[in-house]
Amino acid sequence: MLSPRRSFLIASATALLVAVSACSSDTSSTSESDTATTLDTTTPINVVATYSAIGDVVSRLVGDAAAVTVLIPNGQDQHDFEPSAKDVETINNASLVVSNGLDLEEGLEDSLLQAEKSGVPMFHIADHVTLLDAAEKEEGHEGEEDHGHGTEDPHVWLDPETLAEAIPALAKALLLATGKDFAAEATTVVGELTALSTKIREIMTTVDECKLVTGHDSLGYFAARYGCTVVGAVIPGFSTAAEASAGSLADLKVVAQENGVKAIFTELGTPADVAAQIAKEVGVDVVELATHVLPENGGYDDMMTQLATAIAGGLS
Repeated sequence: MLSPRRSFLIASATALLVAVSACSSDTSSTSESDTATTLDTTTPINVVATYSAIGDVVSRLVGDAAAVTVLIPNGQDQHDFEPSAKDVETINNASLVVSNGLDLEEGLEDSLLQAEKSGVPMFHIADHVTLLDAAEKEEGHEGEEDHGHGTEDPHVWLDPETLAEAIPALAKALLLATGKDFAAEATTVVGELTALSTKIREIMTTVDECKLVTGHDSLGYFAARYGCTVVGAVIPGFSTAAEASAGSLADLKVVAQENGVKAIFTELGTPADVAAQIAKEVGVDVVELATHVLPENGGYDDMMTQLATAIAGGLS
């Protein structure tokens, strides 16, 4: 028969082993919980796009799986937009923000940068496409650095094939930010953008010679894709915040006459009176283009089809 003291020691040791075992089990459970990082896929997905053209394409990619908010109202110049406190809040609460990435949205730069620094997932389209660089052209863009832009052209959405380059990477960014796989949808959207480009190319084959004078230097990607040459711009820069000098306008008149241009193409942000005066002196019509604005009750495909049709018509 065990002594009372020996019985006490055995009971104490048993209790200690049980306690140690329980503690070890809890530690293991906690460790596994800490290392398993899973996204809450039940939380609504809120994607923010900075302007309407990319907002429409993003909406096609995510479908009904996410709500897409466009910050810059359709019809407002991206270069001039200033965000409200509500806009900043929308950015900060986004599951993912999709922006141009080359400071096209000049008034949003600080808000986007601060949000990215604070951990808001950010996708810059320009980081995932083949960019045109004005420094590589025979004629440079004087004054670009003075207006906050480098020499890389931010107007990537004006060529569907360039825009399509970013879609697979955007699907991956959405997967990382939300836990939802959009790879199949990305393949569909890329196919749609490629088909749109084929349609635009067919429209532009009706033009014998495509020489363009534009409102500002926005059609570089379109020209490179569809066999055009941009010979000059009313505002000689990527941003409508730049200004045309008397000297640059005089040079533009000479260039337009030497190249036998058939129209002066204007767009959002182009001074209408200046464009009209140049057209009058050259002896051609003014043709307005919607390069930054989706048509009423229409989407990105409609905008690009109408853009090509307007250019082809103006050059006929």
